[in-house]
Amino acid sequence: MTLIKIIIVTLVLAIAITYFSLHKNNANLFEAPGVIERLQIFLKTNSAKTSANHQLKELRTPQFNVNAETLYKRVLKVAPDLGWKILTFDSENQNAHFIVYSAVFLFEDDVYVQVQYLDQNSSALHIESHSRTGKADFAANSGHIQALIKALR
Repeated sequence: MTLIKIIIVTLVLAIAITYFSLHKNNANLFEAPGVIERLQIFLKTNSAKTSANHQLKELRTPQFNVNAETLYKRVLKVAPDLGWKILTFDSENQNAHFIVYSAVFLFEDDVYVQVQYLDQNSSALHIESHSRTGKADFAANSGHIQALIKALR
């Protein structure tokens, strides 16, 4: 009987920690493409990146109505406000590499940002985030990307 109680408590704790992590990382579980698909992504991968036609709308390449130089300066200003540490940056090529600590377990993640010139008054942001530890990120990398986009908007 005690073994069953231990197993039940362990399962409940595992589910609670998983749910808390997904919620804290803005997993958007109930948005398209759906809960099952999102869980498969967040529990099987340890990275995220923006792309033009990403299946998760929050990871589609964001565009901004500012020139590339202005956007790049904003990225470098906003990232430390998010608690991100600038590891390297290249102003000439408008890219940067940050170290970010995941919200729940404080694992180190790498975030790479590249500003892309679109025209004189608009630019896009390519962002990649990778966990250094583990095979699943519980949406931490997607959360990093969303946090940066939200801070810039």
